[in-house]
Amino acid sequence: MNFTQSLQTCYKKFFDFSGRASKSEYWWFWLFNVILYLLQFVFQGDLALLISLVVIANFIPTIAAGVRRIHDSNKSGWHLLIGLIPLIGLWVFVLLAQDGSKGKNRFGPKPKK
Repeated sequence: MNFTQSLQTCYKKFFDFSGRASKSEYWWFWLFNVILYLLQFVFQGDLALLISLVVIANFIPTIAAGVRRIHDSNKSGWHLLIGLIPLIGLWVFVLLAQDGSKGKNRFGPKPKK
């Protein structure tokens, strides 16, 4: 999955917290959010306000993509909340970065690359 396909998929699944997400889907969308976040500091005025609104609007699809990504490891999406705990939250990063389970798991079939 490339950058644009990832954006399309994550926006199509705006409120979809079920199923699985591939590593490329999640990490391309995460990169897009980081770029938006950094652009807030580069621009000033109305454009910065517009970018800030987009960053806020991306909160739900980013969480949804994270939950689907954790589902790929055959873990509950609630594990994403562990990321709020200092140091212990690094385990969530491991879940997001590792390869998903092979074949079908309890959250559905293996996502396309």
